[in-house]
Amino acid sequence: MAWFQTDDGEQSRPGAGGSVGALGNPRSPQIRRRLDVARESTAYRAAVHAATGPLMLIHLRKASPGSPLQIANTHPFREGETVFAHNGQFDLPPGLREAVLARGGRTPEGTTDSELFFSLIELHARDTDAATAVQRAAAELTALSLEYGTRVPEALNCLYMTPDLLVAYQQSDPAQARPHHTADNYSLRYRIDADRVIVASTGIPQTAYLEVGEGQALVVGRSDLGVTLRPRLAELPA
Repeated sequence: MAWFQTDDGEQSRPGAGGSVGALGNPRSPQIRRRLDVARESTAYRAAVHAATGPLMLIHLRKASPGSPLQIANTHPFREGETVFAHNGQFDLPPGLREAVLARGGRTPEGTTDSELFFSLIELHARDTDAATAVQRAAAELTALSLEYGTRVPEALNCLYMTPDLLVAYQQSDPAQARPHHTADNYSLRYRIDADRVIVASTGIPQTAYLEVGEGQALVVGRSDLGVTLRPRLAELPA
């Protein structure tokens, strides 16, 4: 999980919560990563209790099949002030990893497919806004998956968080659904309240939630909790 602390200008804003600067720089993400099962973890409960601030991200998931169980492969991932978590997976045929890394984005910490996606996002973020960077990276990764492999990614659902905003992106391929998946396994939904915006995958009660559509990017601003839903890209820019 990860969160940003409240700064002095946010003390009285609804939904900010928490003490000011309790753990330092409000633009530096606080991150807790563990290998144990969250529902059995005292460390997870302690982290949830400590996490107070205007932006928070909690990501609980099983490791992808074949992925080594180690902290370097555990979400969320970080690059400077940016935090990233991915729900889904995609094939890693020969040449794909090398093609992504040759683009010159973020260097992965571990061996997951997710960090390759993050690498492309950080590459595109050098030239455009965060939401467009996520969408362009997803489009490029989809194209590379077909160039080096035989199918599109199973899912590229992700959360991309900076000190100023949260981007939630949804993309999945129903044809790759597994026997244990529910029909809405990769649905991504959000709820707008007066003092908060919640973005969540399935698995929790979701009364009055709206849907993030295929290829769309939801943007939530830190300063005012403003919400924008970006349409899917028409095509991958040259």
